Formats: sequence, C-alpha cells, structure tokens
Amino acid sequence: MINLKDYIARDRIAFIAARDKQDALAQLISLSDDPRHVIDFDQFQNAVLDREYIVTTGIGQNVAIPHIKSRWVKDFFITIGVFRDGVEWQSLDEKPVHLAFLIAGPEEHENYLRILAKLTLIIRNKEKRKAIIQAVTADQVFKLLEDS
Repeated sequence: MINLKDYIARDRIAFIAARDKQDALAQLISLSDDPRHVIDFDQFQNAVLDREYIVTTGIGQNVAIPHIKSRWVKDFFITIGVFRDGVEWQSLDEKPVHLAFLIAGPEEHENYLRILAKLTLIIRNKEKRKAIIQAVTADQVFKLLEDS
C-alpha cells in the first residue's frame, strides 16, 4: 500500500503567491531542485514545462497535478504548492487552481500509477482538499497527507 508521506517532504510544501500558471510552475519546479531526487535540474525543468504544454494538468476542483516520468529523476517525489488567491491554469472545469501536486519520478509506471491513484482519492475528498488549502503551515499540510 502506497503512503504519500514517503514521497512528500515539508521543505517541498509551499504557500505560493503566483501571477499566473507559468510563475506557479516555475516556483514548484524551483522548490523541487534537490540532488537527492533530480539528476539534471535543467532537463527536469524542461520536461515539466514540455508536459504542461501538451495538455493542461489542471484536473478541476481547484487542483492541478503537473507530472513527469523522466530519466532525469532518480526517485519519485511530490512537491506541493498552495495558492491562496488561486491561479488561472486552463483547468478542465475552468476554475482557478488553489492546490498543485507536482509528481516526478523515473520512467517506471507501477509506482507512478499507485501514487497518482492515492493522490486522486485524497483530492476527491472535499473536506480534506479544503483543509489542505486552508492550512497555514507546511507541517499542517504534511500531517493532513501523512495519514492518507
């Protein structure tokens, strides 16, 4: 059974004021710059941006899940951005994004799908989603997700 706390770190959870989707992505990518997980930061950055330009990762319900599987990533990890004011993301439901989970990992499908499935269960829970968006510290966000 996948536990998201194995992929989340408090230092990769941030409350972000972003002007637009590009600014939001840039800040999420910057927050992900960790040599324990990312082999080549420039290639990682390009892969995230290229993926977003293919089709929006704004899935609706005020949530975006930018994601990549890349040879430039050693191990799976999740970076979380909370956008209090919301960010226009061209989401499927045309609503602004208040919560983004950047998922990155190596080119391996099994764990990727398990992480995505677990995250989707959490996002569907309206109360949990609202609590994460209303949290005021990274520790609060981490605790809300660690038991999931």
